[in-house]
Amino acid sequence: MKTAILTDSGSAMTIEQAKKYGLFLLPLQVIDEERTYQDGVDISTKELYEALRRQHTPKTSMPLGSVIESILRSIKEQGYDEIVSVPLSSGLSSTFNTIQIMAREIGIPVIHIEDYTTCDLQGHEALLAKKYADEGKTGEEIRELLHSVIKTSGTVILPNDIQHLKRGGRLTPLAAAAASLLKIKPVLIIDPSTNGKIDVFDKVRTEKKAAALAVDTVSEKLAGKEGYVYVIHSDCLEKAEEIREQLLERNSRLEIKINTISAVIAAHTGLDCIAIQYIEK
Repeated sequence: MKTAILTDSGSAMTIEQAKKYGLFLLPLQVIDEERTYQDGVDISTKELYEALRRQHTPKTSMPLGSVIESILRSIKEQGYDEIVSVPLSSGLSSTFNTIQIMAREIGIPVIHIEDYTTCDLQGHEALLAKKYADEGKTGEEIRELLHSVIKTSGTVILPNDIQHLKRGGRLTPLAAAAASLLKIKPVLIIDPSTNGKIDVFDKVRTEKKAAALAVDTVSEKLAGKEGYVYVIHSDCLEKAEEIREQLLERNSRLEIKINTISAVIAAHTGLDCIAIQYIEK
């Protein structure tokens, strides 16, 4: 059984990185000022941040149907028997539904991994799926193995301006209501308990309290355990470094990486956003 691993650019991977790791990647779309770009192909994260600084309000969309079809056909032509798909959370995107329909027409089975996440954590799970595939696991076996670790994962989000998320329709009704409260710093989460949608975890008065709550939450989730943590940011590296140090002070067994929030996700979070993503080893 030859199994292909398919993800999308919500994973914070570029097409070049995906090729390096032996993955197939679908670029999501970014729409800015009536122009449409393929994420990571003809718009970079840096360029998206520059658009946000100019007060643009970019939107996003699922990959082009023609691109999905082309990649699925290429996978089949390369002799793969099945696809394990690790897309952006279904709570944020309908990409998987289109993949499923097109794959059925082309005649290749797809096993969907509901990862309840995005960004580096999504990429982490896609790479883990690839590791299992290389070990000879079938798609269904990969799904079972991933399901057990996905249950230990989550993301805590500290947006500077929640209006970006509200405008993009990516919030639950409760989270959207919190966006209208003045002088409130909502701490948001996305994980299996929210069905992969962005919801309110708590509301505090200051940015410092929000950061402390996020560090406390992740530290408690991984207390006494080894884990992978991704501290990701939209152009606020200094804050990300501070949070990494605080997490390591609480648990030196964590493997922590810092990265930028990918363009297609930053379009919704806005600038100066921090997210802490975690998963047990």
